[in-house]
Amino acid sequence: MICTNAFVFIHLHKAAGQSINAALQHCMPSAKPIGYHYPAALIPQEYSDLPIVGIIRNPWDWYVSWYAFNNIGGVKNPLFNIVSNGKQADFKTTISNLLCLPNASALSKQMRRTHASLLPAEFGHDQGAGFTAQCVRDMQSDIQGYYSVLIRRMFGERVGKICFLHFDQVISELHQTLTRFDVPEAPAIRQCLNAQPIKNASARSHYCHYFDDELRELVADKEQAIIDRFGFTFEHETANAPIMMIDNPLRHSKVGGSQENFRHLGFVADLQPLKATVMGLAEDVWSLSDRQTVFDIHKETQSINLAFEDMSHTAPTYGPLYAHLASALAPILAALERVFGPDGTFVRILLARLDAQAEIKPHVDKGYSLMNCNRVHIPLKTHERVRFHVGGDVLHMREGEIWEINNGNVHAVENPSTEARIHLIIDWAPTHTLLKEKKPYRKDLPLFYQPQSRITGA
Repeated sequence: MICTNAFVFIHLHKAAGQSINAALQHCMPSAKPIGYHYPAALIPQEYSDLPIVGIIRNPWDWYVSWYAFNNIGGVKNPLFNIVSNGKQADFKTTISNLLCLPNASALSKQMRRTHASLLPAEFGHDQGAGFTAQCVRDMQSDIQGYYSVLIRRMFGERVGKICFLHFDQVISELHQTLTRFDVPEAPAIRQCLNAQPIKNASARSHYCHYFDDELRELVADKEQAIIDRFGFTFEHETANAPIMMIDNPLRHSKVGGSQENFRHLGFVADLQPLKATVMGLAEDVWSLSDRQTVFDIHKETQSINLAFEDMSHTAPTYGPLYAHLASALAPILAALERVFGPDGTFVRILLARLDAQAEIKPHVDKGYSLMNCNRVHIPLKTHERVRFHVGGDVLHMREGEIWEINNGNVHAVENPSTEARIHLIIDWAPTHTLLKEKKPYRKDLPLFYQPQSRITGA
């Protein structure tokens, strides 16, 4: 939101807002940023009587833009992870989930609860999302789609009186509007916008190429009020240009390529030798852990790295304790190779201890390495009250069970018992996804999917 002495600009998601924000702040001395993606309800009192300017976009185009932008590597939008099942679902499934997110179905309620669990109670702590937990709880409708509900939330009860600019004509319409408001900086703002490309534009083809008849009609139904009010239609591109892919065909498949959040892989045949060795570890071995300092969500955990690669997704290094546990680990690793295949690498093997009466709060794993692995959990010591949450599903994992989780989805753990919980965590990755250059904590960027970045590439 940008407040000026002549109007208030509300920055709707994926509607050229960053470009407008930058131009207004550069050209208007009175421009005052209030909050990123803040809704009209948060307009300060001294600006409350000013006209509101917003940008409206063809809903079909908006959904493609939202998907293409959030599906690229390095973008951290937990809502995208939720509706795409941890980036495992395709465009149609993801957008169908988002369209229907406000409705009363069990799936939509679960997704909203999961999203709310990641958000703060107050604005200012939302890292630019423009949402609080209560915002998500209030976004309910069995008639309207997500885009319409988002517009209603952003612009409030005055939505009928907002000065909306069409996204496709935003520069010319903004100039006309500011001229009508007697804003002296209007020519400078137009010149500024013409001189730079639209910020955060997603790489994609015309939106018509990504819809089948069913999804096109679902948008038409859910966003009917917006479509009718602004005269939007589903347009067809006449140019015969190549179609850009917005799904990443090289993204690694989790949980067997299913839409599940947990996959049961079997049982450890003889857990006792491994468990006895781990339970016999001295406390000073656990005290060397830095997991709780590196990752705030793991502040109530300690870990022991047996094999690790600092999230660079390169060949792992083995810790001193690995050899001590190698014989007990061997049958477990062999069993996992039979599940995932022989052409893989165990990039991370660690022991993770969660304190008694503690929790790992809801979070989304990110980065190239965590997106291109299969994460396996095996409880070595647990309690019947311990619960693992993934994507809204809840599971108690018993000792010796082998579970893969979709770590691309939102997940959390709660241990209300009086005993610490210890899991063996193993990350298996196809060897061809490993990268040549070692660099810690890589983002999930498109260049890493190119052959020249991988150890098996040219």
